Amino acid sequence: MDMATFRAVRDEARPYRGGDGGIGVVMAHGFTSTVGGVLPWARGLAERDGGWPGVRVVVPRLPGHGTHWRDLARTRWWDWFNALEDAYLELAASCHTVHVAGLSMGGALALQLAARQPVAGTLLVNPSIGTRDWRVAPAVRVHRLLPSQRGIASDIAKPGVEEPAYSRFSVTSLATLQDLWTDTQQRLPQVGGAVLLMTSTVDHVVDTTSRELIRQNVPDVRDVELGRSYHVATLDHDAELIVAESRRFITAAG
Repeated sequence: MDMATFRAVRDEARPYRGGDGGIGVVMAHGFTSTVGGVLPWARGLAERDGGWPGVRVVVPRLPGHGTHWRDLARTRWWDWFNALEDAYLELAASCHTVHVAGLSMGGALALQLAARQPVAGTLLVNPSIGTRDWRVAPAVRVHRLLPSQRGIASDIAKPGVEEPAYSRFSVTSLATLQDLWTDTQQRLPQVGGAVLLMTSTVDHVVDTTSRELIRQNVPDVRDVELGRSYHVATLDHDAELIVAESRRFITAAG
């Protein structure tokens, strides 16, 4: 390894494994973000709390994340998906039931997994599977020629909270994200099990395209509105609501 280019993984980006039992949840963080962006959600499901027995949760660090944005530019969406699927297979080997969950781009990966593997249900927070932003298509066509762009992290209503994520990203990374969107949209009718769709009333990162596509093409969608949070709702005012609704959904699935 060329030590001149080695970049250590940030503490907040390291994989999370918690909980026990026969029910598992594999969870994916968002684009340019880290495991820390979904950690309250993951811990809220893994840890025992009153009548909640806890479940086994695995959140992998998606390749290219948690080091430097240039590392992300060297990966493609299937690298991210493979990491999530590996975590799913780890859980499936020891759990009788596995759910998949994801925030933002992690929601697209979760839907990919639900279309390819047997899952008991899919839990989504502000999933990203498309956009109406007219700037994206022309930008990705010339992604190798464009400079890095300002990051999209920390769309959070709660004061003083910052998402652990990159401050910049390569347009090449956006190009592979668009490829993920296209492939995921095509797979929506194959998504197995129910989908818990938790979306913020105000989201400055993901527009309503994703929500509409999921509602139109996935057979069983259950909506929850997050009225007090922006895009990174897992770190926002509705973090506890997300955990409560997720527990209710998992319990109902049996």
